[in-house]
Amino acid sequence: MKTGSQSVPLEPENLKPVLHEKIERMDGQHLALLNRVLLQLEAEELADRLGGAFDKDHEQEKLKRIPELVKQFRAEHRYA
Repeated sequence: MKTGSQSVPLEPENLKPVLHEKIERMDGQHLALLNRVLLQLEAEELADRLGGAFDKDHEQEKLKRIPELVKQFRAEHRYA
């Protein structure tokens, strides 16, 4: 599948129709590749958010309470 390259950057509001058109012309192999790229992008965004949340929890010293919380949970949920 060949596509013409855009010489002028598109405004974000104009991207959806252009991308939809390109996706409609893609064969299965390219769609699978695009899907993997999008999944990777989502994974990286989630990793950044999770890393930021861990950093915030570390700054607030919430992570120091984990052993205490695990001990409390185990005491309240005895296994038979």
